[in-house]
Amino acid sequence: MRGFVAVAYGWDENVQRAGFAKSLRQGSCQIVMREGNRCGFVHWEVEPDLVWLRMFCIVPGMQNRSIGSAALAKLMSLSSLLQKPLYLNVLVCNRVAYDWYRRIGFVEIENDGKISRMALATSPPPALVERHG
Repeated sequence: MRGFVAVAYGWDENVQRAGFAKSLRQGSCQIVMREGNRCGFVHWEVEPDLVWLRMFCIVPGMQNRSIGSAALAKLMSLSSLLQKPLYLNVLVCNRVAYDWYRRIGFVEIENDGKISRMALATSPPPALVERHG
């Protein structure tokens, strides 16, 4: 994701490492596996009023094989089971991810030109979720 972050904000290695380490201390993280190979990870947080998809990455060479769809379906099921809406942020410059989320049912609820905040369409958005900005 370095290229997308660099386009949106520029790249500062120390800032990125600190932010990533802080983010991983919050929520849950799971390595995405396929036939015994690590091919990505999903990181989420369950909050009182929503489920927040913090980061979702599939190795480029493993994309377009339904691996991401299967991994995200598990998080969608968790959101449904908990009866909490599912939210995410996606870098607008990452058009492949942005378009994919739209195709699978996410709708844009906010866009500052760099980040699009999206919610799974089956979930009514709670009041502005500014604490994730």
